[in-house]
Amino acid sequence: MSSFRANAIPWCAAALIAATTLIGCASSRLSAAAPPGVRLAGAWKLDTALSDDLGKAVDTLRAQAAKARRHEDGGQSGGQQGTDSGEDVTASESGGAGGAGPMPRGSPVGELMSSVPRGDYLRITVTPTAFTVMSGDSSNEYTPGLESDISAEQGDAQQVSGWKDTDYVIDTKPQWGPELIQSYGLTKDGRLSLTVRLTGSGTNITFTRVYDRTTSVTPLAPPTIN
Repeated sequence: MSSFRANAIPWCAAALIAATTLIGCASSRLSAAAPPGVRLAGAWKLDTALSDDLGKAVDTLRAQAAKARRHEDGGQSGGQQGTDSGEDVTASESGGAGGAGPMPRGSPVGELMSSVPRGDYLRITVTPTAFTVMSGDSSNEYTPGLESDISAEQGDAQQVSGWKDTDYVIDTKPQWGPELIQSYGLTKDGRLSLTVRLTGSGTNITFTRVYDRTTSVTPLAPPTIN
């Protein structure tokens, strides 16, 4: 089992780090043209042995949110369980490692859960004008090189997606809360790697899922535009 990378960020440095991240992402352009020879398209099955544990990632986000709040409160733990910081939501609310319960809106936990494909199977289709990810009853279609305003877990957000080297990247910057960067790429041995990174607002975590190619995929829903 691989382990995700997480680091707590002192609240006083969070704003500076977030601003630096935004500037860095804005300066590194995402391309609308797919690189030659990259084969992300196809059907994929989750490899749980090589993937990070979603439940542990949720626990880490709770701990980071609690630490950030203690700094903001001057060292006082304060607050009540179930606040919108997301650190005290129950396992059923967070969905655990494989659940699909209601997500706490406006929280890093909700942002992570909404970004991870549901179910063990997913299908990716790639065309010159669209990158589509389908999993379970959800489907998301992205336009390479397009910047758009969307509704997100953290309120309205700016989103841009496109190719960076051999990876397809979706960068979402909400009005409040951490920036979300999703990256789809291939490992050296030909597996699909989905990396989800949340940074800013006292949050710093990188979560990875790994998929193997397969010919068996559960029925998928038609896409929605994001």
